[in-house]
Amino acid sequence: MFPVILAKIISVILSAFMFITTPVNLLMGKSTKEIARKEDGCILSFAAISDTHIDEKTPFISQTMLEMGLADMDKAKDRLDALVFTGDITNHGYIEQWDIFASTMAEHDAADNVFMVTGNHDTWGPNREDFTNPVDGVLTTFTKYNKIVSDRDIDNMYYSDVVNGCYFICLGSEADHTCATVSDAQLEWLRGELDKASRTSYPVFVFFHQPINGTHGLPYSWELDEEDPPEEGGIGPESDKVVEILKDYDNVIYVSGHIHSGFKTEDDKLGVEYASVEYLENNRGNKITLVNLPSFTNPDVTRMSHLVSGCGYVFEVYEDHVLIRARNFGAGTWVTKYDVTVPVVPVMR
Repeated sequence: MFPVILAKIISVILSAFMFITTPVNLLMGKSTKEIARKEDGCILSFAAISDTHIDEKTPFISQTMLEMGLADMDKAKDRLDALVFTGDITNHGYIEQWDIFASTMAEHDAADNVFMVTGNHDTWGPNREDFTNPVDGVLTTFTKYNKIVSDRDIDNMYYSDVVNGCYFICLGSEADHTCATVSDAQLEWLRGELDKASRTSYPVFVFFHQPINGTHGLPYSWELDEEDPPEEGGIGPESDKVVEILKDYDNVIYVSGHIHSGFKTEDDKLGVEYASVEYLENNRGNKITLVNLPSFTNPDVTRMSHLVSGCGYVFEVYEDHVLIRARNFGAGTWVTKYDVTVPVVPVMR
């Protein structure tokens, strides 16, 4: 594998190229009519994207990329039930960046529900000299803009809601670190929400910016350093506690971002041992599905995977399975090589 510094330089060049070529694909009229398929028995359809990194200094890239993706979702044949952002919505958590995000979202009507999860970039602001948000900034700012964008009143960095019978559980870091800070109160709350979700016959979706430690090629896939400690790039010290809770339940689909990897299957052997979709075994011998989302704005060549801006997944829930469909929202095209079907385990009552 070539040196990391060289990879980073190539990544910048590729990012610029991909950003320029994506709108060309969009203007060619690629089909968006099948972004949701309610006529085929789809109970719920939602889009999930991550790491938009909205920045007032580079709005031409980050804001325009988001606008193109939202325009694609706007044109769905059947309206999306939800749109989820799994963190690093902004680049530094500044009010100016949140304002750009909110105004961009206001110009589109992509889904009935919007869910926002904070990432480490969204909570970094207070440690920067030019931070001008309120003193109690991170929680105050996040709850404020969650209300503006989603019209949802929340009191914590973590919250949940139910869409078409499916639980959407949004976890959030409670302090300003690259790894997540997860309080005992949040862990207890998570178990309570999963208890309620387990009484339904539907899959439950858990969203967190950071992946579970040691998954998706971590820690090596985080900074490509063989000396990285095990928790690098993941949830961090509380990862095992989160996993311990998740393993008590069936039909859990855990969705993350953070590591800026593109789409990649387990059969793609080139480069880092990373896969977009992986599995853990729960305490019943069934699968917990782990989905890692590409960076919507900043593809990274160092992961040696499918590298295109504007990508994410569409999740379609059916009675007996969940279809996870890879999509380039910027170009309005499906990337079917990376689609995955997850069976729904019958609920034992």
